[in-house]
Amino acid sequence: MSHIHPARRLPAAIAALLCLASTTRVVADTELPAAAAHGLELVAPKGRWVMRVELRESGYSRVFDDAGNRHPLGAAFDNVALGANVFPALGVFGAGASLGTTDASSRLSAERMEIRAGYGVTENLTVGVILPFGHTRNGIGFRVDGGNIGFNPAFDPTLPIGPTNFPFAPVGMGASAPLGTADVQEILTNPAFGLGYKPLRSTTTEGPSDPTAGFLWRFWRDAANSATFGSGVRFGIQGENDPDNLADLPLDDGSTDLIGQLESVHQLSPYWDLRLQAKRTLQTSDHVTVRVPGAGELLPAYATREQVKRDLGDFWEYDIELGRSVANWRVAGTWHRWDKSADDYDSARGTDTRALETYTNIFADQWRLSLSWSGIRAWQDGKLPLPLIVKLETQQTFAGRNMTDVYDYYVQFTSFF
Repeated sequence: MSHIHPARRLPAAIAALLCLASTTRVVADTELPAAAAHGLELVAPKGRWVMRVELRESGYSRVFDDAGNRHPLGAAFDNVALGANVFPALGVFGAGASLGTTDASSRLSAERMEIRAGYGVTENLTVGVILPFGHTRNGIGFRVDGGNIGFNPAFDPTLPIGPTNFPFAPVGMGASAPLGTADVQEILTNPAFGLGYKPLRSTTTEGPSDPTAGFLWRFWRDAANSATFGSGVRFGIQGENDPDNLADLPLDDGSTDLIGQLESVHQLSPYWDLRLQAKRTLQTSDHVTVRVPGAGELLPAYATREQVKRDLGDFWEYDIELGRSVANWRVAGTWHRWDKSADDYDSARGTDTRALETYTNIFADQWRLSLSWSGIRAWQDGKLPLPLIVKLETQQTFAGRNMTDVYDYYVQFTSFF
């Protein structure tokens, strides 16, 4: 698929919206409720379709630890002394033996497009799908220097490694120079050293992501309020993470999920509205191939690979959104909470999998700010061929635990036909 960069289109989109604003009539006392005018409920009229296309750009270079403190992404691989604690074989050379100290950095950027399409079976029941597509890039910087161990020129890779055929030697005692970045990459990737990783470098992933099918049922509505219940299944088509790629960041987790949500919208006055939402996601168990590390182990060997049963933690999401409308415009602020329980892994071999489960209980507090323009009135007046709602939104993470410090920019286009 082609790359999607919605954030680069934001200035033009904002300019277009401001031009529309300059020609908008102020008729607040005859405006539609915000739920209808700005598509707060994605419920289609009976016998009609609703479609929403969302373009999103995200990125982060920091993560929150278990105590809620921010650290650079990839900090576990930065400023690491590559001694016997990482490569136990170096222990034969004494406590000071080292391949060097790492200088590592990571920055993720992602573009995502979501197509939501629903059909109104009745005035209050819509069935539909969510079809996501994405592109992610993990930009990696990696360098090693300052070591005192090099390659042993007498090492014969065709023979078994042993005391008389050892791949390393201290500088000045067999090795002429310490190992550099390319040499450490060779140790990571060459199966002869037992690790068997892919080169540690920038990676890109793109394509379709995990789709969802479900329904929305509006079970209550009066002149100023409405409430909907929704449920669906998100199908895990992404597959598993690559256990041999330290920089792998897939588009989704590949878990098949059961989703339920309850949402209500309240027109507090002609100008103010309130949207509340609670969503529950149950992640079903599956089987994946992983490397199972020991406690504190940075680079588990290739031999630790096995297929384990995975049950990713279930999670809750909550939204509280307050909106202010004038004529065809609405500005809103949202508090969003994401709260996930810990993952569970089980090995048929009886391997201790606790290291895979550590720091997988996650929460994030985020704020959103949005501006939307409704073309419903313009369509009713014959100025647009279809009803159109355009929304710009930004989201920032302000607190978290075991969570990425992510930002998002959205552009949404919603129409009914």
